[in-house]
Amino acid sequence: MWAIIIEAELALLALGLWAWAIVLSRQKRSLSEALQESEEKRKEADSREQIYEAMLPTRLCGLFQDGKLETLQIGAEKSVRAAVLSVNIHGFDAIVRQQDAAGIFRFVNQILSLAVPCILYQEGEIDKFVNAGLLAFFLNSPERALKSAVSVCEALNEAGIKEEYTIGLSYGDVKIGVAGHERRFGIMTVSDTTGLADFLQELAPRYRARILITGSLREQIPDFEKHYNGRYLGNIYLKAAGETEALYDVYDGDEAADKNGKRKTRLLFEKGVDLFQKGKYYDARLHFIEVLKANRMDGAAKEYLHLCDQYSQAVSGGETLGKDLSYLEIY
Repeated sequence: MWAIIIEAELALLALGLWAWAIVLSRQKRSLSEALQESEEKRKEADSREQIYEAMLPTRLCGLFQDGKLETLQIGAEKSVRAAVLSVNIHGFDAIVRQQDAAGIFRFVNQILSLAVPCILYQEGEIDKFVNAGLLAFFLNSPERALKSAVSVCEALNEAGIKEEYTIGLSYGDVKIGVAGHERRFGIMTVSDTTGLADFLQELAPRYRARILITGSLREQIPDFEKHYNGRYLGNIYLKAAGETEALYDVYDGDEAADKNGKRKTRLLFEKGVDLFQKGKYYDARLHFIEVLKANRMDGAAKEYLHLCDQYSQAVSGGETLGKDLSYLEIY
């Protein structure tokens, strides 16, 4: 009798343990599924964040409040001192007309795939893409802006890019704000500094330069002449500010022939610029002729030679010059 009772109790106990095993198995499976779902959501969130970082100027967003995208408010604005870099391909419109859509985007992405890493490595923040180029800000170090410009040139040279690409660099105040509508808004920058960088980028081909920088940016780089190769081109008059800004051709990013030619004739060229600014056109002309004998592809020397002839004729003819010789360009 007792044996039967014990066997029954053992059977019930076994049944209970089996039931608990089923419950625990289901709980374990449920916990595993919950953990898996949580991991998938985390990966999805990380992926979404990476996309946001790739598409938005995150460092610029970080200037506002806590730096979180979800807290950005239309109308928020900030003024900062920054170096601005503008790089693009000269004559992009002509390139577009010669290719179909697929070819255009292949070309653009080829250029950007080389340029973007150079900017990001130096902690630059890309504000926007323009044609086959971009506009970037450097909030921490103006020298990083110049380093990235040289790196972009070196990368494009090594890749055998034949199109004429140029870079403009400026330094100064930049206004950054959030503009748009609650359903579609973004970061917008407004600044003469930005416009000046674009102006220098577009101006560079006239002087056969890869990189043009302002004197203000040059002054922010300690021991500039020890670390970089550059020559003084003249001055730019900034109409909005009513100021004069020095202009420099940094030729570290030039192809070997141009770089060597500018290095050999730098002192002769800068002496010619000095004589030109003093109104000594004949003597300046002789200097630029010597520069061209040593480096016949020097676009800046050709430009100055033309100006020397133009102003010499005006003065000899008794004409009044309509331009202040203390500046080379007007912006």
